[in-house]
Amino acid sequence: MAAPSLDAARAASALAAAESTRASAQSTYDAARLDLAATMADETAALSRLEEVRVLADTAALRADVSTRTLAALVRTMVQQGGGTATLDALLSDQGSADLLSRLGTVDRISMLTGNMSEIRALVDRDAQRAAALQADFAAAQAAALAFPVAEKQDALATAEVSLSQATTAFTTASTNAESALADSAQASTDRATQAASQLAGTLGARLSDQGWATPTVGSLNDGFGPRPDLPLPGVLPFHSGVDVSAACGSPVYAASAGVVTQTGRFGSYGNWVLIDHGEGVTTGYAHIADGATLVVGGQSVTAGQMIAGVGSTGSSTGCHLHVEVRIDGAAIDPQPFFADRGIGLGIG
Repeated sequence: MAAPSLDAARAASALAAAESTRASAQSTYDAARLDLAATMADETAALSRLEEVRVLADTAALRADVSTRTLAALVRTMVQQGGGTATLDALLSDQGSADLLSRLGTVDRISMLTGNMSEIRALVDRDAQRAAALQADFAAAQAAALAFPVAEKQDALATAEVSLSQATTAFTTASTNAESALADSAQASTDRATQAASQLAGTLGARLSDQGWATPTVGSLNDGFGPRPDLPLPGVLPFHSGVDVSAACGSPVYAASAGVVTQTGRFGSYGNWVLIDHGEGVTTGYAHIADGATLVVGGQSVTAGQMIAGVGSTGSSTGCHLHVEVRIDGAAIDPQPFFADRGIGLGIG
């Protein structure tokens, strides 16, 4: 299995980093959500406690008020019964009992009033103390309820949510990029394999010789090198500088030997043309190539038998065939003996 391309490896690394960031953002978001929920639950409990203490404080305040009013009513009753101001002073002061008896007149009556007054005063004191304590508890509970940072926790959750959304978007983009890069890598690998297979098929079809030369195309010879008594088309040169090998349109054209492509493109009556330099002044040319069927570019190195084009009928041509030329130091020579000396018979097969 072919290794992934560098772009695919980089995309996979970016995807892994995006996944790690997304996972971290998800963890932060989950923690913020739980923290907010816990804070809100604590606040709810504190508000419930605050309400309980408020009810108790209100009840205690009401009770203390009732006790105070009861004491005031008793004092007013005693005054109305003739005790006067002296009786009121006696009841509300810490003077001795002997002085009190002398003012009120009868022992029985004073004993009864003093007993009731003592109980009521004690009740008033207890109720007042309880009301004050509960009011203090209410103030503390109120401060505690207001102290919970719910807004802060909500802001933290909102920030975490934005980060998670951004990380998720980045992960989705990285995932798409990774899939695309991997597909491109796989396609490139397939293309390389196809090219190699084509080259292998070309090599097999080209019939390589022991000397490293190959047949330019498989077909029959229909026109040789030299003067032409009859011109096939108006405008063609009377001297044929190569040989023509008939072949079906689209048939493979193979590099005659290893070399470097020096020319490609349209070339006068030759139509689409490829010229390969094999070194030591030897070049081979291939003419009438089909439009869009040239598979090599200038400066490209080729091997013997590599498929370089497809047979066509471009330029001055009466039908699909391959015009093959051999040049030594730029001068055209007869390709047939040249190829024969190198173990290749043109137009055979």
